[in-house]
Amino acid sequence: MSEADHNEIPDLEPPSSSPRMPSSGPDSADPDAPEKPPIGVRTMAVVRWAILAFAVLAAVGSWWSFAHAQHGISATALKYQCPMHPQIVQDGPGECPICHMNLEPVSADRLKKPAASAAPEQTHAHVEAGASSAAAGTDYICTMCPEIHSDKPGRCSKCGMDLVAAPPKPAPAASSSVAAQPPKPAAPGAPPTKEPVLTKEPLQSKAPSARPTQTPGAIPPGTTPISLGLDRLQSIGVRTTLVEEKASASALRATAVVSAPEQNVAEVHVRAAGFVEGISVRETGVQVKAGQALVAVYSPEIYQAQSELLATKDWALLGDGKPGGRNDAARRKLELLGVSSKTADKVIASGKPFRAIGLSAPISGVITKKNVVLGSYVTPETTLYEIVDLSKVYIVADIFQQHASRVALGTTGRFASSNRRDVIAEAKVDLIYPQVNLEARTTRVRMQVQNAKLGLLPGEYGTVEFMAVSQLALVVPRDAIIDTGEHVYVFVEDQPGHFTPHAVQTGAEVGDTVEILAGVAKGDKVVSGATFLLDSESRLQASLAAVQ
Repeated sequence: MSEADHNEIPDLEPPSSSPRMPSSGPDSADPDAPEKPPIGVRTMAVVRWAILAFAVLAAVGSWWSFAHAQHGISATALKYQCPMHPQIVQDGPGECPICHMNLEPVSADRLKKPAASAAPEQTHAHVEAGASSAAAGTDYICTMCPEIHSDKPGRCSKCGMDLVAAPPKPAPAASSSVAAQPPKPAAPGAPPTKEPVLTKEPLQSKAPSARPTQTPGAIPPGTTPISLGLDRLQSIGVRTTLVEEKASASALRATAVVSAPEQNVAEVHVRAAGFVEGISVRETGVQVKAGQALVAVYSPEIYQAQSELLATKDWALLGDGKPGGRNDAARRKLELLGVSSKTADKVIASGKPFRAIGLSAPISGVITKKNVVLGSYVTPETTLYEIVDLSKVYIVADIFQQHASRVALGTTGRFASSNRRDVIAEAKVDLIYPQVNLEARTTRVRMQVQNAKLGLLPGEYGTVEFMAVSQLALVVPRDAIIDTGEHVYVFVEDQPGHFTPHAVQTGAEVGDTVEILAGVAKGDKVVSGATFLLDSESRLQASLAAVQ
């Protein structure tokens, strides 16, 4: 190899490991030298590793705490209980079957732990009650059908609802248990001790109290006189009216009903048991006259009495020596059995007893009841017919208590039927019943009306118009009366703009006016408009004055 070739071979010696100092000149940089990392890279790497380590530790800690919490919960046997119904306890979450509230988690230790604030006697009673209930087992009932009981959960056989655990029976109070124990015998020589005596307090009546009495003209409690300016009176619309004296002869209308008189009712009975062999009146609603034949009855007892009458007709001077003594006794027996004297004379005239004896109507009237058929066996207790005489009927009207004073005995009333306009009757009140209907608060009055043509039928409804006796009375508008339930009063304007409440005693209401019996005088100026506002202002000022 020549020397020239030797010079072209590159230098294969490894580069020196000694660091090269950068040259200050622009052409002295080494292009093969490695680039230096940015400042702070090593610090960021350390921070990243620290964050990763912290995340790993947090994950491990969370897993450890969760595992121990689950272990604690499983150790305490967590239950779910209703806060409103403590007897409802389940193993899992859900709703209360009684009130449908969400069940709250409760540990089993808390369920078993007795309340610290409970008295020893109560705790002992609850322990005994719990022991007895545990021994007897849980009873499941239906909330809609209390008669359905079961010893295990399920559904009601009637309504299909879920059965719920029955609440435990409350333990008896300590006082009751002590009272139930027999008294201990006293020691010998010890003074006798008094046994407790049980007393029963009377129950307080809850009936509404009656309206307290008030003096007419006095200021009612809770109110006070007030004074208002003219502008105030005009703004609230106060109106006044003079107390007037008028004749209160207005008509009073009331509902009424037609009824049959009690004294015009008769029943037909037999006086000896027998069999019906003939019927003359076969239906109800038929008019009969007094003495008209109704039914024929065969009675063995009456037949025997007729035979006795025939056997004694020739014994006028025998027996007790009195003429016809035995014959009169036999005749009297027939009369007591319901056989008339005419029938007895016919028996004597014929010389043989009649098989069937007829019964006649005791009064004239209408057959309203019939309880007899051909061939039936009747006794004295059997009502064969009921007859009502409708030649006179009653019209009974119901009068409200506040209007009862306007109707007296002799007051004329005019009855008009509700269904038939042509039926009109006029009569006078002959009876005011001494009682009040508790439900309707009405008093009944009665009028007796002639009904020869049977124009009025029992049970028919209508209205009665009573004409009250004309008399002078003080009247005020109905709007002037303030009735609080306890007091009734009006506001009287004593001076312009000055109003004083006066207690009054009211009478009957006639149209839009009310009679005043006491409390105001004729010519007094009472408030008839905006009375509520005046009453409110009066009570407000009275309350403020009481506080001051």
